Amino acid sequence: MDTASRYWQLVRLTSSGECQVQVLPQVQTWFQSTIADAPETDWPRLIFATWSSGQTEAELAQLSLRCFITHQIQQVCISLAQRFGPDYGFSKTDLFYLVLDDDGRLASDYRPFTLEILETYDPTKAALSTWASRRTNHHPALNRVLLEKGLYRVSDWAILNDTTPDQVQRILRQYHLCSEYEVTQAAALLDRYQQIYLRDRMAQRLNRQRCQTPTPEQLREIAPHLSPKDTLAQLRQLAGQLRQYRVHVRGGPAVAYQSDSADWEKLADAQASPPPDTGDDQDEFLQAYRQAMVQELDGAIAAVIQANIDRLRGRKPPQDRAYVQGLHLFHCKGLPMGKLAADIGLSSQVQVNRLLNLKRLRSDVRHRLLPQLYETVRRQALAYVSADRLKAIDQALETLLAQEVDDMLAAAAAEAQQPKGRTAKSLFAHQLCTTIHPFMPGTES
Repeated sequence: MDTASRYWQLVRLTSSGECQVQVLPQVQTWFQSTIADAPETDWPRLIFATWSSGQTEAELAQLSLRCFITHQIQQVCISLAQRFGPDYGFSKTDLFYLVLDDDGRLASDYRPFTLEILETYDPTKAALSTWASRRTNHHPALNRVLLEKGLYRVSDWAILNDTTPDQVQRILRQYHLCSEYEVTQAAALLDRYQQIYLRDRMAQRLNRQRCQTPTPEQLREIAPHLSPKDTLAQLRQLAGQLRQYRVHVRGGPAVAYQSDSADWEKLADAQASPPPDTGDDQDEFLQAYRQAMVQELDGAIAAVIQANIDRLRGRKPPQDRAYVQGLHLFHCKGLPMGKLAADIGLSSQVQVNRLLNLKRLRSDVRHRLLPQLYETVRRQALAYVSADRLKAIDQALETLLAQEVDDMLAAAAAEAQQPKGRTAKSLFAHQLCTTIHPFMPGTES
């Protein structure tokens, strides 16, 4: 099938549960006359814009997008069946009837899943193919059926990341009937794992990586008295016990977990989207995170500078102009504290240090930045994980962002200590130099 035909061929189910392609002639004619000449990468955007505008052709545009989405839904079901069906006892037809419910009609009281996907789609956050695949993977009925088969598509490391030591103790005591010694050891192991692993998690995310198996260095930090191989085995065993419990409480069968019988990292990949879209997800998350960091950092720096200007303007004599000029000369021009004193009307480096108070500046920015960054990234994360999962990893997300902000400010502090040849290479200094311009004397703020 050529790529264009997906925009006018609707994938429907027959009475036997097999897929059947239905051509929508009016949609085909409209697409070929108005959309087909544009670059292929622009097709979803142009069709979506037509539908959103409410023009006379909006209904044809909606049907075209629904046709496209049915192909994405079909591919997710096929991919899941190929990956996991032989081991868990299901076929693609067992999944089709859960999510392929579009009959191609416009005037209907029934709201198909394709329309639900379309109405929740934001073209500024993801490609339509990515969003359709992600929503299909997270469809409640589909996940419920997979759980009934014993398939819980989350990696060992994701399970360990969003389980608290208290939860581990309760699960091991009440569900697995472990001894108190085993419970205490497992809770301590999880606590050490999270301290080490979550510390490095944001770096993995920014490097476009999913949860990775802990490195030998991390494993040695987690349990210095054990070999990395033994520590890894203990972590996998604990994750397996937690996986069994999660399948149980979600209504799945009580099957024995074998840590070497499945590649749970690949299972986790399937949770987010099929293979063709994995790179899109990671790129989108990375881009969204970086934009959020720059945007919120800009706001935090501006708020702190404005607060300091207001405070210093009330001094006698006022020192707000000297403060702004000093920040600019130090961070953006690379002048040492001692040499910029005369330029801003002060007599010594000590006075400059007191006026600029860079340590307090960074601390105040951190105080303002972290809550805003957390809320922004948390909202963005809802496009990548379910609300329930996001709630479970809230604390881990907060820890990761705090570490990321602290690392950024530490880099800025180290840069500020350089006596010669200093340039605004750190993210903090670079953003300060961008943000400070409206505050410069002679510039409208």
